[in-house]
Amino acid sequence: MPTHLFHQLRIALKAHGLPWLAVLGAVFAAGLATIPTASAQAGTMAIEESTFEPFTPWHQPPMALPEPTVVGYLALAQQGYAQANRWRSGNWYCEYLACANGPYSLLTVWGEVPMFEAVDALELAQPSAAHRAMVDRFGHASERFWNSSIGGYAPYPNDTGRGAEAWFDDNGWLGLAFLNAYKATHEDRFLQDAQRAFHFIATYGWDYAGGGGMWWNTEHPYHSGPALASDTLLGVLLYNEDHDPSQLQDAKTYVDWANAQDANDERKLYLEQSNQPLSVNDYVQAPLIFAQYLLCKDGQGEAYCVRAGRTAATLAETNVTKAGYRYNYGPEYDTIYLQWMMAYGQATGDPYWLKLAELSDAAASHDATNGEGLWLSSWWGGPIADPETHAGMFRTMAATTSLFAWTGVYASAQSSTSGYGAKPPASP
Repeated sequence: MPTHLFHQLRIALKAHGLPWLAVLGAVFAAGLATIPTASAQAGTMAIEESTFEPFTPWHQPPMALPEPTVVGYLALAQQGYAQANRWRSGNWYCEYLACANGPYSLLTVWGEVPMFEAVDALELAQPSAAHRAMVDRFGHASERFWNSSIGGYAPYPNDTGRGAEAWFDDNGWLGLAFLNAYKATHEDRFLQDAQRAFHFIATYGWDYAGGGGMWWNTEHPYHSGPALASDTLLGVLLYNEDHDPSQLQDAKTYVDWANAQDANDERKLYLEQSNQPLSVNDYVQAPLIFAQYLLCKDGQGEAYCVRAGRTAATLAETNVTKAGYRYNYGPEYDTIYLQWMMAYGQATGDPYWLKLAELSDAAASHDATNGEGLWLSSWWGGPIADPETHAGMFRTMAATTSLFAWTGVYASAQSSTSGYGAKPPASP
């Protein structure tokens, strides 16, 4: 079924109060029953990760990474969770230290998600009653972003107005945090939270009338690379959990458009804005790399593995960026990049990406602490480059905490049972 017909059907089903997932499932059971499952494709992948060539014309060798200093990743993540109390206001947290952000003082989605991801990772790496309670605490609190009037997650908690503006990248990142909470706890409510994020994205985020592109927000100012990246990965990962084929179809539509329209950089890296060739950012790349690898493994064609592998090889190339292996744009962005490249590395058996993250961990453990003992400085020294990362923001500390936590997942001796190559935990 063409994507624009999905859109029309979703709108009609919502207007009549019908269960769109059930109806679409029935449609696909008849029309797309021939899509091979991942298990049906097992043993057919002959591509080796080491054979991928970068997209760049100059073909430099991969960066030679120094040996990282191994630090106590999960212990550091616990320290970050404890640091959060410095932002405490009542039973929750503020966006800025001392709640110095006017009338909208509580965490926004961008403040909430990195700590939500951190506690997900702690429970995946070291399951315990305490870590489970932390996941439940952040998961339940994050449900307060839901706005039933618009059918999506608003950027500020308890914003239930009909005219609320919502961002499609916010819904993608929050949906991924909910999905990781489901992987950590196997609580169905978190899977449902992620599903409704994707339903909102698929219904209202895609530019059906204009030939494609993911809108940044509900005001439709421009097509957003971060929204497209987070939403594509959310769709693929949801499909691998609930096997709703509409999510697979949507994710393929998004990534196919990205490959055709959103990689105009000379290195064929994905853009933050499709009409701005210089708008390349790391955290747009990783979700699209991992999503395409998963599409390939789900039997959707080896071309996706090739695209993922060549983009990853480009990112690993010497001098492909001025920073080299010192990712220092902003912790909230760089953590997203490293989290999903570690997932890709685990899935493909490539240790490069874990080693890259470990270098940032070692640097952050040494340089990110400010004069008050909080992780509010850049990982590699000097100022944080991102102009929207302001002094005293919860997200800066929380993203550094998330980096430690997810590195702990993938560096663990039991990483094969805790990352995205793992089976979900047993139901409690």
